[in-house]
Amino acid sequence: MRMTRRSAVLIAVVCAALAALLTLVFLSRLQQKMKPTDTVVRKVQVITPIQDIEPDTPIQANMLVSKEMPEEEAPAGAAKSIVQLSGQLSLVALSQGEPIRLDQVQSLVGAGLSYVVPDGMRAVTVALNPVPIVGVAGFPNPGDRVDVIATFNLNHLTVTRTILQNVQLLALGETAVIGQKAKAAEAEEGEVKAEPEAQTNATFAVTPDQAQRLVLADARGKLRLALRPKWEDQFIALEATSSTDVIGAEYEELAAAEVAPAAAPAPLPPDLARAPSAPTVEVIRGPNRETVVVGGPSSSSAQGGAR
Repeated sequence: MRMTRRSAVLIAVVCAALAALLTLVFLSRLQQKMKPTDTVVRKVQVITPIQDIEPDTPIQANMLVSKEMPEEEAPAGAAKSIVQLSGQLSLVALSQGEPIRLDQVQSLVGAGLSYVVPDGMRAVTVALNPVPIVGVAGFPNPGDRVDVIATFNLNHLTVTRTILQNVQLLALGETAVIGQKAKAAEAEEGEVKAEPEAQTNATFAVTPDQAQRLVLADARGKLRLALRPKWEDQFIALEATSSTDVIGAEYEELAAAEVAPAAAPAPLPPDLARAPSAPTVEVIRGPNRETVVVGGPSSSSAQGGAR
């Protein structure tokens, strides 16, 4: 059978259409293979506990780990860095591997010092002899270790003694050790203006026995602090220092004599210590003298010589 012109044209159109369709399918599949897969799912960093954390537990950095998860799976308000959670207090139970939300934790500043006092220790607050301390550059700072020095006035003698060594300072004035990180963050964000401030109270972490000594020294004397280097923790045997050791015994005696009370008068002899006698009058009659008690008989007389 001979193909007509019309049949040839029809066959050519069908083949062209089929070729175009196959080309479109090939290019579509090739584009899908070349499309990057990492732009399909966006991931974010979240913080999870490495183990279950009970409520009312101070959170430390070594209790946390950072990991990636798809952005759409991350809960709203999830913490993005370990720094956000370090030093916070868990309000609820935190499960291992589950992202921690910021509304599940609380700052230890609002929780109080009881969460940072070491086991077996006590927090004791005493008054310091006021010393001007400059803002965040103050000396010393909460968290430092210090020696506590007490000065006592004993009559005319002043004695200074180191009563505690290498104790941790938990708070100074209104600044606590748990608030130091917040102040450091504020200092990084902008310049902090240092203003004179009188820090008159100090809170220490001490043993129960040290607490008694500290409270007694606070009641009987004036307290000052001596800052220790970060790397030094040894105990140093020290003797008390008196004002005599500093200014000399001769000046101490001179100062005592200047403020000594006036000496009391010596007691009278027994015969003069009697009650005063009644008024008397001496009567002279020629060579005779007589002492007459007014309102009573004469008490004594004397015979005089002839004129």
